[in-house]
Amino acid sequence: MENANHMVTALVYSERYLEHSPSIGHPERPERLISIVRGLRENGLWGPPKTEIIEPQAATPDDILLAHSREYLESVREHSVTQTPIDGDTPVRRNTFEIALLAAGGAITAGRAVMEGRARNSFALVRPPGHHAFRSRGGGFCYFNNMAVMVKRMQRDYGIRRVAILDYDAHHGNGTQDIFYGDSSVLYISLHQHPLTLYPGSGFVSETGSGEGEGYTINAPMKPGSGDADYASVLTRVLLPVVEQFKPELVAVSAGFDSHREDPLTALDLSSEAYGWMTNLIVDTAEKTCGGKVVVVLEGGYDLDAISESARNVVLALTGRRFRVPEPENSPAVVEELKQVLGRWWRL
Repeated sequence: MENANHMVTALVYSERYLEHSPSIGHPERPERLISIVRGLRENGLWGPPKTEIIEPQAATPDDILLAHSREYLESVREHSVTQTPIDGDTPVRRNTFEIALLAAGGAITAGRAVMEGRARNSFALVRPPGHHAFRSRGGGFCYFNNMAVMVKRMQRDYGIRRVAILDYDAHHGNGTQDIFYGDSSVLYISLHQHPLTLYPGSGFVSETGSGEGEGYTINAPMKPGSGDADYASVLTRVLLPVVEQFKPELVAVSAGFDSHREDPLTALDLSSEAYGWMTNLIVDTAEKTCGGKVVVVLEGGYDLDAISESARNVVLALTGRRFRVPEPENSPAVVEELKQVLGRWWRL
């Protein structure tokens, strides 16, 4: 008999995430999560019948060591004692180490809910975010790479051979890319604002992986001003066909809502609806390859109304609502560029 909860979307959340308070005026503030949760409550998406709220368990040091070096783990612990910042963007408070462990643990909790059939899919509403955390250094508001820790733990615990990560945060996920750059078991795809125009300045089409991982890193840099039709074109013509060929056993999404047109830090032009139909397309692809196993992990997004609407649309799509996908207009130049570069490894 099918698990009665199999149709449910798990939302992983803890009030303790609100205790992470980098500094006054810092864009990565507790209000981000408050705003998302309020929006979900107002739309009847906080708890049964559509969703189940799950309290995360903190990651252990051993979990963190799957994706990070021991020296780096210890340095975050030390920084939290001395409250020394990791870089100008990434201040450290006394509780940073502890809350960062809880964020990585939230991603693991979300992964387990899906892998063990407790939920059809899941969304880890965690902070601090993680995708700028490299194996041996943090930065860009990130301490531990929540996504990488979760993926490595799912591979270890459930014997998964292939995981696809799709990262649509406006900033390139340089840390996630670094951790999996030589790894053919993880397909890392990033759609982000062009690196010549935004932090961290990496994520060019030419960055495609190294060694055994060659062809398994895919970067789609989007020009400032790119909107829904541009994203639809890149996703449907290049990125999702590659995911299908890769045949992942789990699809993971780094959901950064700073690609929204209202975001104060970036220059992309996505609507709130875009996050709904992108989720529909991702779930449809996962249905074809892995029975719909999708784990979404929160990354950036700094306009409170925009992230509330966008996260709501992700949850609506995860729970079965269909959004209209815009007709791709003239393909952005990056589509042809990607086809040329990726043709060595993928049928496009």
